[in-house]
Amino acid sequence: MGETAESPVTARKVAVWLLASLGMIVLLSILAVLLGTVIMQFFGSVERWRQWRVENYWILLAWRLGLYTVLIMLWLQLKTRLPKLALGPARNRLIRIEVMAVLLVLLLELSKAALQWTGAA
Repeated sequence: MGETAESPVTARKVAVWLLASLGMIVLLSILAVLLGTVIMQFFGSVERWRQWRVENYWILLAWRLGLYTVLIMLWLQLKTRLPKLALGPARNRLIRIEVMAVLLVLLLELSKAALQWTGAA
């Protein structure tokens, strides 16, 4: 009957997607190596870097909380610009994603706090 507006997945699209994914992997690998190099140059050893993180836990926590606050504010601004979703599956999915993001951040911060409080960091 009527044709859909979506185009089929072509070999070209798959190749572009794979190339972009490979590029991201290479870029993240380079960034990880550079970060490791900078840490070793600045701190001299991984153990000294870990000790610095333990000593500056509260400052780093305040920094992360500030970043989380900015991200939440930006998300809320972006969400107001999105088309309003009617009650239904699409809105439920968005709410689930938001709840999972909050739980992920909470889990990460609680695990860091537990390591800090037990001295295992």
